[in-house]
Amino acid sequence: MTISLESIPRFTADEALIAAERDYGLVGGASALPSERDQNFRIADAAGNKFVLKIANLNDAPALLDFQNQALRRVADAPSSCRVQRVVPSLSGQDITMVCDARTGAAYSVRVLTWIEGDVLANSRSRDPSLTRVLFDSIGECMAGIDATLQGFVHPAMHRVLQWDLRHAGLARENAAILPRGRRGRVERTFTRWEEIDWTVLRHSVIHGDANDHNLIVEAGRMVGLLDFGDMVYSATVCEPAVALAYAMLDDENPRAVAAQMIHAYHRRYPLTEVEQRALFPLVMARLSMSVCYSAHNRARNPNDPYQVVTETAAWELLEELESWSTGEALAMIREACGTLA
Repeated sequence: MTISLESIPRFTADEALIAAERDYGLVGGASALPSERDQNFRIADAAGNKFVLKIANLNDAPALLDFQNQALRRVADAPSSCRVQRVVPSLSGQDITMVCDARTGAAYSVRVLTWIEGDVLANSRSRDPSLTRVLFDSIGECMAGIDATLQGFVHPAMHRVLQWDLRHAGLARENAAILPRGRRGRVERTFTRWEEIDWTVLRHSVIHGDANDHNLIVEAGRMVGLLDFGDMVYSATVCEPAVALAYAMLDDENPRAVAAQMIHAYHRRYPLTEVEQRALFPLVMARLSMSVCYSAHNRARNPNDPYQVVTETAAWELLEELESWSTGEALAMIREACGTLA
């Protein structure tokens, strides 16, 4: 279920700009943005307005893109301090247009979304403990608010097998064999704990599924926006804070404090059940293990793309740190964060 390299669009910035002007009336400059499975371009017009033109992966059906569009509308229309991009219709009123690759003849779906100002979390970390507390409190609050908004949201395309869905971490595990022998045991122990999760007792809903540190927008030390709904899926709701925690703790000197603050804020807005609290730590570990497994796979097949392995080193370091926490110790921290943490 890994992404086929042949399905990833290969348009130039000039070609993207032609499509933006032809179908959306946007005239200006285009610059490429990083992405794993599709292509994104920032379009800036003469008036200073900015947009994101997204050229979808060849395998992304229009129904899947409509799923993302409708979720974006639902979240954007809900009262929240967390902003998401809005869908920009084409000149003919369509949410999705098409562009043809003249080299291959393949037709790709195109969308335009609004731009959100701010910097991504990966570039906005502070070592000031007082600022850190506010930042991670806001992340927990924002993600809980989005999950609350998406509760009850249904769409025909929400049920799919996605390689990054924590329910399907076994797909990533298939790549464990290519890891260095000394590290293979660490991820295998993590996946063994993942196998013990009882998914039938967990709440399920549509989740964003990819609150990594390159998708969280930060301004003035607080999370203010969330990007990239491309990994949305119907899954266990607790997978949402698990993913957010895995990436928020990367490169932080005190991951325990980060986790406690985020869990407290999430639980305050959208309370975690007892069984979700028990599943949370194994899911965080599983997400990190998935990340290093896919990084190893991506490096082997596409060694010239640094974005594919952007979190690998930090993920290994965090895995080592978290493995030193006992199961009881981690659960006690989570329960305290959900209860009496100030």
